[in-house]
Amino acid sequence: MNTAVLVRLRTGAALALALTGCAQLEPGAPPPPYSPEIAVAGSLRAAGADTMAALLDDWSNGFGRHHPRASVHTDRRSTLSAQGMAALLDGQADIVTFVREPFDSERAAFQARFGYPLSTVRVAGGSYATKGGTHAIAVYVHASNPLSSLTLAELDGVFSRTLRRGAPATARTWGDLGLGGAWRDRPVNVYGMLTRRASGNPPGIVNFMNGRVLLGGEWRADLREQVDREGEQSLAAIVARVAGDPNGIGYSGFGYARAGVKTLALAEAAGTPYYAGTRGEVARLDYPLSRSIYLGFNAPPGMPLPPLMREFLRFVLSAEGQAAIARDRMAFIPQDGAQAARARAAIP
Repeated sequence: MNTAVLVRLRTGAALALALTGCAQLEPGAPPPPYSPEIAVAGSLRAAGADTMAALLDDWSNGFGRHHPRASVHTDRRSTLSAQGMAALLDGQADIVTFVREPFDSERAAFQARFGYPLSTVRVAGGSYATKGGTHAIAVYVHASNPLSSLTLAELDGVFSRTLRRGAPATARTWGDLGLGGAWRDRPVNVYGMLTRRASGNPPGIVNFMNGRVLLGGEWRADLREQVDREGEQSLAAIVARVAGDPNGIGYSGFGYARAGVKTLALAEAAGTPYYAGTRGEVARLDYPLSRSIYLGFNAPPGMPLPPLMREFLRFVLSAEGQAAIARDRMAFIPQDGAQAARARAAIP
């Protein structure tokens, strides 16, 4: 991609943000410091993913320095986002820590219970490559494969049978993805995680890929599903299978790279820039398969958010709240000022 083209695209994107009032700071600048709008007191109950438990503690301590009569208590019995969601539905939690996007079934259950949608706010980027840390997704092919890049429509054509992004057909041969010569008629062998668990829900990564790439479509029937086994996680297994299969392609995390494979650059659509998935590209959300973590909560429409909840969310999205993310062992990626401004705008 021509450097001047990339500069023009990024400059245009920054200008558009400034014109909408979401980017009052230079790109990459941190959010402003927290400034309370009102003094608050009381306790918020949090439950969900244990990979965010230490972060919740740090946020609670920082928030308490501004509001000595306020606190956030995390339910240590809860280890999964699904458990936090169940607690929210039962009125046993005020905040759910989501290290993935909510499942469709969770959104439907909330809508059925309360009659309005679940509210979520993006509080940080997922990690770049921390295993178990909501990492960005890499697409792997065998090292001998001459393919270097795909659009999301082409990626949908690799993994799905419903083709909601407009691919002409499911990719069966590498010729379908533009390769010629000896590669034209070679089969595309597709590797991925188990698409649905015994609970009826997919793994979080599958849920992300289904929404981001397949647009809620159906996975191809001949997907070679890999499962966790003793001594080998499914994401490591996917990369290992691709390393041993010159015709293979699969998704995993950048932290699972090994000899015999390479990753593909990805573009949102034809005619848009391709991104290799560097840490900077993931942090800026340029890379199409960057991920996020969220806080979920109950916000009845037409009613003001309780002041304690509103002030806590404002703190999380401040410079202090994002600095806590930078300190956290999971290496989630703090939001810059423009990203945090967009997240604050989503607070009811």
